Amino acid sequence: MKNIIYIIVFSLSFISCENYLDVEPIGQVIPKTVEDYRSFLTSAYSISKSHKLLTTYRTDELSLKANTSGIEQYEDIFIWNDLNPGPLRLDFPYASIYNTIFYTNHVINSQSTMEGKLLEKEQLVGEAHALRAMQYFELINLYAKPYNKLTAINDAGVPITTEYDSEKEYPVKTIEEVYTLILSDLNKAEALININQQTLGYNYRFSILAVKAFKARVYLYQQEWQKSIDAANEALAINNQLQDLNSDTSIMPSEYNSVESILALETIANFDLVNKATISDDLIAAYNQTEDLRFSLYFNQNPNGSYQSKKSAENKFKVSLRTADLYLTIVECLANLDKEILAKEKLIEFTKNRYTATGWNDYKTTVNTLNLADLKQEILEERRREFAIEGHRWNDLRRTTQPEITKIYNGTIYTLQKNDERYTILFPNDARINNPNL
Repeated sequence: MKNIIYIIVFSLSFISCENYLDVEPIGQVIPKTVEDYRSFLTSAYSISKSHKLLTTYRTDELSLKANTSGIEQYEDIFIWNDLNPGPLRLDFPYASIYNTIFYTNHVINSQSTMEGKLLEKEQLVGEAHALRAMQYFELINLYAKPYNKLTAINDAGVPITTEYDSEKEYPVKTIEEVYTLILSDLNKAEALININQQTLGYNYRFSILAVKAFKARVYLYQQEWQKSIDAANEALAINNQLQDLNSDTSIMPSEYNSVESILALETIANFDLVNKATISDDLIAAYNQTEDLRFSLYFNQNPNGSYQSKKSAENKFKVSLRTADLYLTIVECLANLDKEILAKEKLIEFTKNRYTATGWNDYKTTVNTLNLADLKQEILEERRREFAIEGHRWNDLRRTTQPEITKIYNGTIYTLQKNDERYTILFPNDARINNPNL
């Protein structure tokens, strides 16, 4: 980076430190100009963000191919074996998320000394606030219970750090405290960011659109239904485009260059997902295979009759937020506010872009016959179909009904019970060893 002095190297191998979670910055980068800090924040954006890929293995979306090379990395995740996993199992990220937080903290805390144009500085610091909020949101939805208004003030969350102090301990904060920080960061980001929507190629960065869309998701998870609707509508005022699959199936709506793209940051698939897993029978059965235009767009059929995801390791499959998420968030919130008729209208309007004309007419008829309870379930099913293999399913399951899931793997039946404690992932061993507060 131009004009940056490297006093000591910041280690990406995460040498342990009891006093700073399990991440030790054994060095410090001291940028000066806003351009320097932009490079610094780009490093934060570029840290691998593939945890949603791993949660997909825990859901009901996949079947795993036993006895394939390297399957040991995923099989314990797939069968929810968290207490005594094999030595080759991949850990869910912890240190890498706090590494991103370290970068964002440094940008935020350097605002007053940063050299450069005011608008550029504000944009950069605003992005850092939004990116930090996102990291804490992902941490709290990996390693803590789902948000519950009645218990969040006491439920254990994750450690919070907003500045580095080698002498400080980092105890676990409550879920309420973590969400308070998330929303505070998003409010600050909204006040500072001055780019409405990032241009293609830079849409991995936060914009006003992305902040509002992300705020809608945070409120949805908190069951703040009206606040979520309001934030989603503010985002849609900037970009309300949906890809009509009746006229354009040249790309998936989840690709970074889709008209729906809001924030193209996180990895949702890799080579292993395509080659070591197939799509579960349950997910295939959720689609009307002849009338739902997403089915042939999302999946390929193998010679043996099984299906594989077309969402692959290609860089174009980077997605964190897209406009379809906003529309379905509004529908879900309306249903939970008992606004049944309006929820049905919005759901039917959205699905016009996803079904053939015949399929859509049938779908309209079905939706209009649903009672409110069945409508809420159908909305979750529509989310399942729309966001297949995009990392939404695990959080959707755990924040709503936490249903029983049964899987067969290598001839053995495994069950995740309803409301199973394994809907919350354990902190990685290394994290617990290096931070006894966990």
